[in-house]
Amino acid sequence: MITKSKSQVIYTSFHIYTSFHRLRRLLTTFHFLPRATTMAAHHPHDHKAHMENIRELFSSDFARTYNERTGGCNILLANHLISLVKPHLPSPSSASQLRILDSACGPLVLSTQCMKDDSIMQQYPSVHISAVDLSEDFIKHSQQIIDSTPAWNSDGKTIDTAVMNGMDLKFLDNTFDVAFTSLAIFAYPDPIKCAKELLRTLKPGGVAALTTWKRVGWVPLLHEVEALVRPGQELSKFPFLEPWQVPGKLEQTLTDGGLQDVVESDVLAYAWFDNEEKAAKSLSDTLKLLVGSEWEEAEKERMSDGFKQVMASESKYVMRGEGGKVGFEMVAWTGVGKK
Repeated sequence: MITKSKSQVIYTSFHIYTSFHRLRRLLTTFHFLPRATTMAAHHPHDHKAHMENIRELFSSDFARTYNERTGGCNILLANHLISLVKPHLPSPSSASQLRILDSACGPLVLSTQCMKDDSIMQQYPSVHISAVDLSEDFIKHSQQIIDSTPAWNSDGKTIDTAVMNGMDLKFLDNTFDVAFTSLAIFAYPDPIKCAKELLRTLKPGGVAALTTWKRVGWVPLLHEVEALVRPGQELSKFPFLEPWQVPGKLEQTLTDGGLQDVVESDVLAYAWFDNEEKAAKSLSDTLKLLVGSEWEEAEKERMSDGFKQVMASESKYVMRGEGGKVGFEMVAWTGVGKK
């Protein structure tokens, strides 16, 4: 039985949401995010077109800059997921090889952190990681990392990559001891199918670990800005985030996918900027695109100044750090289940 872990505090810079405007377009086009403010149902017949747009979403520019955009958040979440699965890995005395799946691998973050973890790498005679992603550019970038790190394919270690849809994994049944999918399940048109594929490819007793977002700290901050720059207008909503913020959503998705003993827990995070100027620019550059046509262009032009004003007014949603740093709280969900 998997036991629930305590929340872990993570301090990180905030850049990951620079892609959300493109995700919003993706979800709107394929009915996950209506042009109004309600959540639409999944439409399985749209899968092919939906996944083609995910490939576009994670294009070459995003692949090259992903780690910079996330400011280390993805690395810290990867380490947290690894810590959650360690108690459930097979005994090194009974496993000649540990097989790991990094599904929706992005720029190879989880794979990299596994390779750096001596408590994994030095326990097993052989460790084989398969990193897959729908984005050809992510896989190209990941392969470049592997090619520049020859130690990852030596001394019993193997890592390979492939372009692959997480809802249609091209691996045999019962292949992996552990499977990861971090900050990706909400992008799939059929999240349960994604969970079922993790289940299918896990060995009996294997463990899956996933993350998504529970609370996004810039939302209430944006609402304070809206009160300044567009008073009297309806506050912005983000329906593509809201369903996954509900307690039990990730747990139920994994359970519906067939995983057992699923435990959902949260990870407390703080997003930090070097100063108010950088925070205002980063947030406004992202959110001008994310709010789309719901804001007038003149209102968008005032957004950055609005963030500066809100932060200068000692908003309760803004934290202060050393050296003039400003931050705000974010929380991720983790879900761990077994086959």
